[in-house]
Amino acid sequence: MKYLQSIRIIAIICFLLIAMSCDKKKNDFIPLEHMTFTNAYYKNAVKISYYILIDNPEPNENMLKKDIIRYVENRLKSNKSITQPEISSLNFVFYRKTDNTSYFITNKESAGELLGEEISHYQQDYIANYLVSKCGRGKVEKIYLYNLPEEIVSDKNCAE
Repeated sequence: MKYLQSIRIIAIICFLLIAMSCDKKKNDFIPLEHMTFTNAYYKNAVKISYYILIDNPEPNENMLKKDIIRYVENRLKSNKSITQPEISSLNFVFYRKTDNTSYFITNKESAGELLGEEISHYQQDYIANYLVSKCGRGKVEKIYLYNLPEEIVSDKNCAE
């Protein structure tokens, strides 16, 4: 009798663990708004970089790429920076959320300090860049996933 009760308890615990692990959301995007970087060295070619952590990134590259593209498309709907004449490009930089990169959720980079913390120090956690650049009368969108070659996502009115 005790044997059956023990098996039942172990089965319930296993079921709960499986259910909890299945509930974990893939590709949870965490924008690091306080780390937005604007490179304004050239007043008519301003570049803006946004940093985003991905908690529990999708292991399937194609699914991950599609989710990143969808994320950027949604950000571009509310972010009209690229329509400003002085802005030449937007760069979305994605890193895996780890113990190392979680530091940047509440802290800014401290480049130039003796023991400075920069997100670029954690290349093992780098996932992708998504670049939106003006060209001709339109814009081109490219994704650089891991160390793979660039892939053009969208090329609107750039051939002119």
